[in-house]
Amino acid sequence: MRFININLYAKAEKKHCLFLCIFILYVIIIFTPKISIPVIGVVKSLQLTFLIEFIFSVVVFVCFFAKDESISIVKIKTTSVALGILLLIQFAAYSIRAHEAGLMTITRNNILTTLMLVLIVPFYEEVFYRGCLLGFLKPLASDIVFPIMATSVLFSLMHMQYNSLTDHFILFFISVILCLVRMMTKSLLLPYTLHMLMNLFSFSISIQSIY
Repeated sequence: MRFININLYAKAEKKHCLFLCIFILYVIIIFTPKISIPVIGVVKSLQLTFLIEFIFSVVVFVCFFAKDESISIVKIKTTSVALGILLLIQFAAYSIRAHEAGLMTITRNNILTTLMLVLIVPFYEEVFYRGCLLGFLKPLASDIVFPIMATSVLFSLMHMQYNSLTDHFILFFISVILCLVRMMTKSLLLPYTLHMLMNLFSFSISIQSIY
């Protein structure tokens, strides 16, 4: 890996620096539940945070990424291969954590949060990680290794609800695949689709009952 810019920040486009500012703001919003939970409770606090992040990400997507979206047979094939790999990873993770399967109950109290985790969270994570963070890091190196590795490490570490090194390694590898799909297809909607399907699968195998 060779770094090519001597004055990295001086030569980087303003858009890429703006990506960094957007990502930092995203991280700040993530920690707002620490303030809001004592006031409105855990569930409402998380839902409010998800909603704020989603609205923010939609604005960012429309302003910076929507114009680059397109579809082609090659992109569909690339995404299909990535989906197969991600499902294999999920099956492997399931086999490692089989004792956790079937421990979740869907009720009227948590169904909205569950839907947000499946549909909304993957969207804003793709915009902020694979869109903004990866977009900021790409000009800093002459190859794709550093941007993908750095993005994936941060993606893994920011999922602080996981304590196992195995879980963080799985998250890191998943992020690497999503980064590659992003760079190969120039799309954020395709990585989002993969991310959403992956979360759906994960929740599906964890559900014990619905009432």
